[in-house]
Amino acid sequence: MKRFLGFIIAIAVCLSTVFAVGCSCSSCGCGQDSNRSLYEIECELSGDTLECTQQFTFYNNFENSVKQLKFNLFANAFRKDAKYSPILSQHISLAYPNGINYGEMTVKSVSQDGSALGFSIGGEDCNVLIVDLKEEVFPDESVTINMAWTVKLADVVARTGINADTINLANFYPILCGYDNGFYECVYYGIGDPYFSDCADYVVKVTADENLVVAGGGKITSESKNKGKKTTEFSLSNARSFAMVLSSKFQTISANVGNTKITYYYYDDESPDKSLNFAKTSMQLFNNTFGAYPYSTYSVVQTKFVQGGMEFPTITFISDNIEGTAYGEVIVHETAHQWWQTVVGNNEVEYGFLDEGLAEYSVVWYFENFPEHGYTRKSLINSAEQTYRVFCSVVDRLEGKVNTEMLRSLGEFSTEYEYVNIAYLKTCVMYDYLRTTIGDENFFKGLKKYYSQYAFTNAGPYDIVGIYEKLGLGTNGFFESFYSGKAII
Repeated sequence: MKRFLGFIIAIAVCLSTVFAVGCSCSSCGCGQDSNRSLYEIECELSGDTLECTQQFTFYNNFENSVKQLKFNLFANAFRKDAKYSPILSQHISLAYPNGINYGEMTVKSVSQDGSALGFSIGGEDCNVLIVDLKEEVFPDESVTINMAWTVKLADVVARTGINADTINLANFYPILCGYDNGFYECVYYGIGDPYFSDCADYVVKVTADENLVVAGGGKITSESKNKGKKTTEFSLSNARSFAMVLSSKFQTISANVGNTKITYYYYDDESPDKSLNFAKTSMQLFNNTFGAYPYSTYSVVQTKFVQGGMEFPTITFISDNIEGTAYGEVIVHETAHQWWQTVVGNNEVEYGFLDEGLAEYSVVWYFENFPEHGYTRKSLINSAEQTYRVFCSVVDRLEGKVNTEMLRSLGEFSTEYEYVNIAYLKTCVMYDYLRTTIGDENFFKGLKKYYSQYAFTNAGPYDIVGIYEKLGLGTNGFFESFYSGKAII
């Protein structure tokens, strides 16, 4: 998720600033105990170009046989002739401080057992690699393919890009499309987080200038230097994706929470201990409230970033453009995403509110438990409600009708403003209303059950409804009223 510069804190501090501006797929090939696909990636960074190879072992955990594999090519969204811009118009000047420029992802070869495979670039916006396999792969069988590609990095402050301070390398490799009765092709919309993928294992080697510190997902398993270059190897198991940030300016500070080592990478923070403490205390709270964080590492990385923050498995990007308590709030929100998206996943293109709303309510829960920051549950929910009501009023006056339905894909939102109010604020308020209605014990019991039951799978919008129904709470009508837009806030 993109955290929008400490949104809920910002509206609590200065509300006028804000005014100025289905189905379930929980059975889809992504379980804790099943065989998982394996990405073995090697890449070398030279200037603004990343040369990569990937050996990909696909395990068919689906109910159907597969003759063709499809991979999302997210980095290709930065090319000159892209149909959808990865940067919204209102963020162009911040994202491209040196002027608009372009990147590109080029697939050079795909092979199996040493023989070339047929492949094509398709999708709605040249965003999907389509690979024809030699033979049909049946359930519980596997196949290994090799591919080579190049990423030309744009000079852009985004998930994937290079700038004077940091090199952001998310979405730099072909990632298998998430599976829901077929491979789901993600369009890289500028609104929201246009992702949907299943869990896999990763071994990633990156070679770059030896002066660059690499903050990546998972564990560092080896480092070696040769002729001014450094190769760093990472291992990450049961994760939806892999991301990293490189910088020659990084300093680090660490802390342990249970069996997890948290490392904060920063270069412009006068109070790194405070920033690390937000990550530490939120992880402790969420462990106790929702269930244990399952990974042994967690990296919080300060970087150049056009939005407030962005979560990836075991690593989050935090924008250096945020100050004060809002910076800590973004850390808390992104840490919450380690529960609500990293572990319990969902199709973020179709149902972005699922993880965003829970992550945002987790922020409310955090400040409720740490009142020394000056925010209460009541003040934060009241601010969210008031901002949402103003949104409804403004849109109603301008367009004659406001659409408050929640079951919408990213492509159905007309503006980022609309998406934030529905996916973040309305959903956050919905959970507070639910908590008030059924009581704290039932509310948090349901979230614990949701976390444990759907860990490492992709949940649909009615899976959490089913959790509370099975607790005998009769909440189906409650959720439906919010999902359909009939509930009045």
